[in-house]
Amino acid sequence: MAMYAFERARLVVGPSPRPNPLTPREREALRWAALGKSAADIGEILGVTERTITAHIGSACAKLSAANKTHAVARALQHRLIEI
Repeated sequence: MAMYAFERARLVVGPSPRPNPLTPREREALRWAALGKSAADIGEILGVTERTITAHIGSACAKLSAANKTHAVARALQHRLIEI
């Protein structure tokens, strides 16, 4: 009985939240990418160079084990690390 109660409580409470591995700037770059902006556009919006945005997105790809920017956006949305 106790095992059943524990399992039900675990399902109700849900899994413990995972910390977001992305920096605020990586999340912001991925949010803009999810809206269809290029690295140059995002750089202009955020006031940084295209190269900086490419580095942020590359870092996010590595952290999310993503093959490219589109894959990183999909994973970030799937794991609720970003919202659009």
